[in-house]
Amino acid sequence: MQDKINKQDREWMIKYWANYIRTHPDKDWSRQQKELIDSLIS
Repeated sequence: MQDKINKQDREWMIKYWANYIRTHPDKDWSRQQKELIDSLIS
């Protein structure tokens, strides 16, 4: 059961992110990705 929930969560996130990229300017989402990656490195 948990595997099915995890798969559904992953699929939802992929669809959400793909839609976000399509509907927002490159500058917005690339800045957000940079902030996320920088926070993981620090």
